[in-house]
Amino acid sequence: MKILQLTNYPIQAPSHGGQIRCAHIAGELRHAGHDVKTVAVYVERDYEPGSEDDLPFGPSSPHWREDFPFLSDYLSGVHALSDAAAIAALATIRDNYLPDVIISEHPWLFAAAEKLAQGRDIRLVYSSHNIEFRLKENMLARAEGSADDRADLVAEIKAVEQHAASRADLVIACTENDADYFRSASAEARNVVVAGNGVEPFSCNAGRVDGWRRYMARPFAVFVSSGHPPNANGFWDMFTPGLTFLAPEEKILVIGSVGHILMQMKGARAFELINSSRIEMVKRMEKKDLQAAVRASHLILLPISEGEGSNLKTAEALESGRPIVGTSKAFRGFEGAALLPHVHITDDARTFRKTVRTLLDAARYEGGTPLEVRSKFYWNRQMEPVVSGIADLFT
Repeated sequence: MKILQLTNYPIQAPSHGGQIRCAHIAGELRHAGHDVKTVAVYVERDYEPGSEDDLPFGPSSPHWREDFPFLSDYLSGVHALSDAAAIAALATIRDNYLPDVIISEHPWLFAAAEKLAQGRDIRLVYSSHNIEFRLKENMLARAEGSADDRADLVAEIKAVEQHAASRADLVIACTENDADYFRSASAEARNVVVAGNGVEPFSCNAGRVDGWRRYMARPFAVFVSSGHPPNANGFWDMFTPGLTFLAPEEKILVIGSVGHILMQMKGARAFELINSSRIEMVKRMEKKDLQAAVRASHLILLPISEGEGSNLKTAEALESGRPIVGTSKAFRGFEGAALLPHVHITDDARTFRKTVRTLLDAARYEGGTPLEVRSKFYWNRQMEPVVSGIADLFT
């Protein structure tokens, strides 16, 4: 069958978690024999161009909100539905492609998908990555601006999300808790499957791992993250009042676009010079080098303090076999791995820092993660409910 996948970002060169998840959903559906076309409606300044069918937009859009720039995903949905040129372009794609299914990744583009499907035999799928209104509520609580404006936005986001769950022929959730929420929030959301985030088997070689250990010189912790503000907030939520518990020559290796914003966050300011001196930043890395850097580390940090859904960095951490210090939120969807001897879970910032200190002082852990555990989180296994759920729409 033909499947049109609508996203809020190009996925041709995926780097952050949402892009990677969307790319694997599309990939597994293609592997099952389906024709998949991905079209992105996205903020042009945030991403490199994707395909020629994509619809970039920006501050020139009448639907832009400069006061809350991190709501660009929400705004993409408003733009796609309300901008005459945008919805016409999507309708042309529909008419040329003739999809049997339209998947809206996140809730933002679901209303546009619904409009495209009106009067046609097209199944609608809402692919959730999170419980968005809760995540946005936490983000807005840290933002400036009118309290009434913030409350109105959260209410609108909640309504958009619940509408998608209630009107979709199939809802894809990241965790059982998310699935339970959708079922309880909307009596119509009965067809819900759970497909968690995953990982590809690591393919880096021992030489690259040894190279990173020589480069860093001392045992180090690693934090891998995209530049999503909640990720940076979580880092400082766990490390406030600062990185003073690290020796001057000890480093946390920060990998990914989170490095752009990490030192701009409020939590970085109390001991700014000390904090900056104990962080080594690498903005982007080729996949095998990233795997090698993670595997070379003494421990992996998963300081997730906001949001719902599941965290694909947790799957990557488990695949690496390194010790993990994470929060309970980081292990949503990975509860089966929570009792492994090298997994340390705490939501208390003081205990989090103390555990990092203890692991840095300890001998290097070489036990790894058993294959029978980590293989459960490989993408092909995690995406099985998506493939079967979409097939069942036509039976």
